[in-house]
Amino acid sequence: MKRIKQFSASLILLAVYIISVGYLAMVVPADASIPIHWNARGEIDAYTSKGGAVLFALGLNIGLFLLMFLLPLYSPRYKQQAPRFEKVLPKMTFMLLVFFSLLNLYMLAHPLIRIELPVNPVLIIIGLMLAVLGNILPKVPRNFFVGIRTPWAISDEENWHKTHRVGGKVFLLGGFLMILSGVVPLSGAVMASLAWLIMAVVLSPLVYSFVLYLKRK
Repeated sequence: MKRIKQFSASLILLAVYIISVGYLAMVVPADASIPIHWNARGEIDAYTSKGGAVLFALGLNIGLFLLMFLLPLYSPRYKQQAPRFEKVLPKMTFMLLVFFSLLNLYMLAHPLIRIELPVNPVLIIIGLMLAVLGNILPKVPRNFFVGIRTPWAISDEENWHKTHRVGGKVFLLGGFLMILSGVVPLSGAVMASLAWLIMAVVLSPLVYSFVLYLKRK
């Protein structure tokens, strides 16, 4: 019961989200094409049906909540650091649900938007999510399911700590770059280059973790 209370904010958000998805499912035309993927330039390049989008939206968020809430049942390392996990998991769960809810609701509502927006909401939402993740990552205890799960970080506490400390900084930087790309009008070539730069920044902790492993070895 105590653990349910820790996740009460996420449960309330999930309930509101499910109601919102249900409402959009009723008002969006049955034959509407729902955007489901954006390319490096921030342009829509893949669509799905309304039914597929609704199932995806519900399944993703409900699955995400269950993945985080049920971590004690399937994580071998949870019991070793339960107090640390319980400080981080409720906050991370709520934060991820907020951003994925915004993304999915925007995708479902896209056919109803009749004006051209001056910004790209998808890039802004993902950028904000990366920036917030950058603040939480250094606090995540070592485990097999949540965080920057390289084999070298999982097998060594010091590697995990340093990798997530660096990962927090680069996620923050990558998030700000993505927000910038969603707000400032840029040419297609510049957008593509910026997308590759963001990808390199976000993936750099993987390389850093391996370098730490080699030095320790």
